[in-house]
Amino acid sequence: MKSWSRSVVSYPPTWIAAVLLGATVWLVLSFIEPSGVFVAILVVLALLAIVAWPFTMSASGTLAKLQFEIPRVEEVDPEEIAALRAQLIEMDDTQPIEQLDALLRKRQSLINVLQRRLDAGELTYARYLSSSQQVFASALDNLHEVAVAHESISTIKETYIDRRLAELSTDDSDVDSAERERSALERRREMRTRQRRRIAQLLAQNEAALTALDRTTTALADVPIGKKPEDAEAAMAALEELADRAIKYA
Repeated sequence: MKSWSRSVVSYPPTWIAAVLLGATVWLVLSFIEPSGVFVAILVVLALLAIVAWPFTMSASGTLAKLQFEIPRVEEVDPEEIAALRAQLIEMDDTQPIEQLDALLRKRQSLINVLQRRLDAGELTYARYLSSSQQVFASALDNLHEVAVAHESISTIKETYIDRRLAELSTDDSDVDSAERERSALERRREMRTRQRRRIAQLLAQNEAALTALDRTTTALADVPIGKKPEDAEAAMAALEELADRAIKYA
């Protein structure tokens, strides 16, 4: 279930109404040149209109429909996955490609268990599915970032940097040139180190996501059919925390 504020903000007519209200206020202030009292009244009326909008949505049933709508299982784009797989498989480290395979398996496993344990019309079903899909999308984005970070440093060779630094340490022919080259080489090493550190952080985040998906799946599997998954609440809380964090940093 989405919060009422997110439901209101994500509703397209909300933005249309906001634009119309802002345009109306601007036109009145620009062309009529009202007195100070009239301006104050206009501002109060605009604020009342803003406050009244969620209540109007609630009275019409729109707000409840948006809050409790049943999410669909989002399809995974096979072309996107194939392209990402081709990029990750080029890396010396096998962890990224292993994470991609695990992420796809665990996502489908959670969906399968969720569909067998809960009815699609239940609020709990919508809650679990929405959070799990957000965590999956965030982990997939992380793997895209890993691929980009790896590509950015793929031409920076540490063996070459180490060899040149060793050669420069014994070359006294041109001290100034040697110092400039040494500085450039160290900058390249730092760039590579910084990106490798970022890759490690992204992969660590994904390991946490994979664990949360596993934990939620197994917790749901332990729930008897037709029963409320109270025992799965701790697992779901961890999954929702990851989902909220993903939305925050998106």
